[in-house]
Amino acid sequence: MPTATTAEAESDNPQPPPGFFSRHRRTLTAALTATALAAAVLLGYTLTRDDDTPPEQRPVPTAPVTYTVDGEGTAQITYFARSATGATVRAANLPWRKTVRVPLGQTPAVTLVLPDDGGRATCTLAIRGNHTQRSTAAGPNGRATCSADLPGRASNDETSRASPTWG
Repeated sequence: MPTATTAEAESDNPQPPPGFFSRHRRTLTAALTATALAAAVLLGYTLTRDDDTPPEQRPVPTAPVTYTVDGEGTAQITYFARSATGATVRAANLPWRKTVRVPLGQTPAVTLVLPDDGGRATCTLAIRGNHTQRSTAAGPNGRATCSADLPGRASNDETSRASPTWG
């Protein structure tokens, strides 16, 4: 069996022609520098970004909403805070007041229902301290609802957790 000569062995493992690296040194240096720079930028971004918290754990921007029901006697009151289902206070003594934080994008609302013996009561709704709506219920099982769109984006102090106040 014949053995391969040195020339045949070299043709199986081709080498760049003489002077290749010296002619393309600038191009190779620029390519390696660009690659290293891109890797450094990617590493810096990965290490410094602050959105590593999964979306479901990030604080939801909220706004303070104050619900007020004025009148005498009692009423059934339903209001919305962080949950979409709302909370109901049965036979709430009037006047009644509650401040909650409502996530932006939801519609804050309060509904009152008077008892069988009737009466008169007024609900009001204030967002960020600004009065937005008023409605009055009268008579047996009278009903009133106050709701409003939650305006604008929240400022940094509005991303804190709710601290309901009782009035």
